[in-house]
Amino acid sequence: MLAMQVAGHKQRAPLHPLERWFLGIVLPELVFLPWAFGTMHVWSQCLALGFGVLALGVALWPRFYSVDLTEGPEFHLRSWPRLIRFPLFWLGLALLAYIGLQASNPSWVWERSATQWWLRRVDDTPWLPTSVDTPFERFDIWRQFIIYTATWLTASGLWIGITRRKSLHILLGTLVANGCVLGLVGFVHKASGASKVLWLREFPEAISFASFVYRNHAGAYFGLLSFVALGLAVWHFFEGRKRMARSTPTAVWLIAALLLVFAVVFSLSRGAIISVTVFGLAALIAVVILRFTSATRSTVPTIVPVLVALGVIGTVGWMIRQIDFSEVYYRFEALSKLQANDPSVISRQLARQAAVEMLGEHWQRGVGAGGFSYLFPEYIKGKPLIYEGGRVFWEHAHNDWLEVPIELGLTGVLLLAAGAAWVGSTWWRMRGWRHPVGLMIALGAGQVLAHAVMDFPFQNPAILVTWWALLIIGLRWLELDGGGQVKQFTR
Repeated sequence: MLAMQVAGHKQRAPLHPLERWFLGIVLPELVFLPWAFGTMHVWSQCLALGFGVLALGVALWPRFYSVDLTEGPEFHLRSWPRLIRFPLFWLGLALLAYIGLQASNPSWVWERSATQWWLRRVDDTPWLPTSVDTPFERFDIWRQFIIYTATWLTASGLWIGITRRKSLHILLGTLVANGCVLGLVGFVHKASGASKVLWLREFPEAISFASFVYRNHAGAYFGLLSFVALGLAVWHFFEGRKRMARSTPTAVWLIAALLLVFAVVFSLSRGAIISVTVFGLAALIAVVILRFTSATRSTVPTIVPVLVALGVIGTVGWMIRQIDFSEVYYRFEALSKLQANDPSVISRQLARQAAVEMLGEHWQRGVGAGGFSYLFPEYIKGKPLIYEGGRVFWEHAHNDWLEVPIELGLTGVLLLAAGAAWVGSTWWRMRGWRHPVGLMIALGAGQVLAHAVMDFPFQNPAILVTWWALLIIGLRWLELDGGGQVKQFTR
């Protein structure tokens, strides 16, 4: 009887209606981002911005907690004091103001004729950050401003709008479920041989997977969510031990994690496969350490984990039998034989050399957010293998660690570094390395950062917004598990 009482769920107060409204805005946003072709087009970027505005507005709306909505006395919640104490809010605001300053001081203006385009040098203020004045519909600094603003609004809203761990469960569970559905769609689409992405739209010369126009973005997105699913699996395992529960949904989240890893593999993204493999091994080592350093004894009969393991193995076996692995095998064979004289390796090396040269000339002021692709041709003209007489247009440097500093300059990089330092120090102070969800989200975020050395995942809005959202969710979970209560930020 005692064990049943321990394992039983304590009756919790329902979520506040405004918190449910907040979830009703943020969840559709995070689900929408990958399905909208990775949010790479102006209509979806503007819609994501609208979601962000609504989310922060609802999060800031004052809440009254009556006795039926709280386990203690009733109280009023005002979220704006917590927002003004949130360092990322001010750092993000400063970055957006800095980008606005870049836009007001262009050094180049985009012009075109019937057959070609070029940049015309114009006078600027030499001690201010600068930019490239280009058409909005083509992609310009204001398009990048919209993407960064949507990310900033969503992250700020999540920090102040979530007061219960139940909401975090819903957010992470929905993200994983959405990723699994998207992965299954990718499998079906690949098996069907259809050329249109999601059977809806043709993208000439695109190498896509699922709803992502670029398969490397798909690999980075699925890889990030695979660590979230693993984090939920490990958390439920340890939570079940703590509550002496006879069963937990651990197996469900493990199967979801495996499905997402399969999606990474079938995206055929070499960078994602490498980074997920390396960080996945680190995650498995971390799980083993957490398991053997836990003082909580399990009450689950031995037969249960055995049956779970057999179920997982059976699921994997069924997937292997149902899916054609020939293309994956070919990709892995090419990856194993990847050498310095491989064309893709040579082109990336030459592009990196040109990007390093570009950074050396523009590290102080930058070239403006979203301006990399327009100025980059000047730096590859002397590299015919990747320039091809101007016929090849490099939209990105295939290295976010170079492209972001090139665009934002020293001031922008310092603002981003300050934000990263706050996230890292907060995660460490809250002992994130001891928490299954906090640790796995950190590893997933690190996996994308590693992938960014060889590609440009952070140029995809769906990945950028989701990446920052997961970091905030992870920190919020650590805060709530560490004793943070709603009243903590109501005064």
